[in-house]
Amino acid sequence: MYKLSFTTSGQYISAALFDNKLLGSFIFKSDKGSTSLLIDQINELFKKVDLERKDLSVIYFDNGPGYYTGLRIGFSVAQGICASLGIPLVPVNGLDALAFAAHTSHRKICSLIDIKRNEFAYCTYNPVPGGVVRNTDPEVISVDNLEIKITSDTEKKLLVGNWNLLNNKKIVNDSNTKLADPKFVTAEHIFNVGERLFDSDNYPNFNEIEIEYMREPDVTLPKENLVKKVNFYD
Repeated sequence: MYKLSFTTSGQYISAALFDNKLLGSFIFKSDKGSTSLLIDQINELFKKVDLERKDLSVIYFDNGPGYYTGLRIGFSVAQGICASLGIPLVPVNGLDALAFAAHTSHRKICSLIDIKRNEFAYCTYNPVPGGVVRNTDPEVISVDNLEIKITSDTEKKLLVGNWNLLNNKKIVNDSNTKLADPKFVTAEHIFNVGERLFDSDNYPNFNEIEIEYMREPDVTLPKENLVKKVNFYD
């Protein structure tokens, strides 16, 4: 059973192919991602490991939170491949993926993902044998409010995710907080959570999948500006 996982939610675009082990992967930084770029890179990955799309059994993808455009690109590519092959599509929350990657520690885990406008998506987790459980609901938080949460919490904790984008000395120097890896979501993190969701049949139906934007995009285009007659010979 071959599985594809990928994430396009932040500055880094990442994809990986698995069977019982990792077969191949790629990761690159892209400030302005595109659908064609992601598809081209995925096609190259298939060539690298000598597989074809028809060999896939399931796709795991990062459904947010993160950058609006990147999430839309990832979702549309995932939908297109799964719809054409008739295979399951499993969404994975990026905050959960970061926390799961750090769950071997005994500390509370705080996941942080940049969503622009000097705001972050934030969620806390408790480590349990074999994984993590959410301690709070995901929320949108400003840097100032994050400082209050981090510095007023005297519990020993790990801060994972995009903490390297913070320009706040009180947060990064807090004595009760350890800055830890991973610093961003990768396809392998998405796979590790997606595999558990798939095996337990704990994922939504194809038409019920939604992206976890957590806030409105920077620019909203009126729908009437997007209406255009398209001919197949254009």
